[in-house]
Formats: sequence, structure tokens, C-alpha cells
Amino acid sequence: MNKARLNIVTSKLVGNSGQLDWLPRNPREWTKDDVDRTTRSIREDEDFLEDRPLLVMPKDAKTWVVFAGNLRLTAAKKIGLKEVPCIAYARETDED
Repeated sequence: MNKARLNIVTSKLVGNSGQLDWLPRNPREWTKDDVDRTTRSIREDEDFLEDRPLLVMPKDAKTWVVFAGNLRLTAAKKIGLKEVPCIAYARETDED
């Protein structure tokens, strides 16, 4: 599978609510405390997201679906990050 490490603008990232036909919606649920704890981790450790990039797939030409890291995305948006590190996976082809 082809993939690339990119910094992607947070406004182009959406949580996984089942938009990809091969991937069910994100099964995890989290509390306000979970979001607050992750937000603190991002603020306290400048390498937090760099070491734990979001995993994303393209939904369309302008939007990426986060299939791993939905809580980190929520926390990053909460503190106003404009972009975050991601591993962007290309859609599989018949050759893959």
C-alpha cells in the first residue's frame, strides 16, 4: 500500500463516521476527560503528534478521513492547531 507522511490542514480532516465503504465508523467513544488529557499531552510534548501521526485516507479531492487518531484530531482542533502530521494512505488499486 502506498503511503506518505504529510502535514494536513485540520479543516480538511474529518473523523471516521463510516464514510469509507471498507471501514466501519470509529467504534471508540471518549469522554471530555479523555479529550482534555490528550489536549494536555499535545501541549506539553511538542513531539506528541509528530511521534503519533494520524492515519488518513482520501475521501475526495478536498477531504481526508481519519481512520486512526480521531481523539488526537479532536484535541488538536480544540487547541486550534492549523495542521497536523499524518500518514496518508493511497487507495488500493487492483495492482495492490
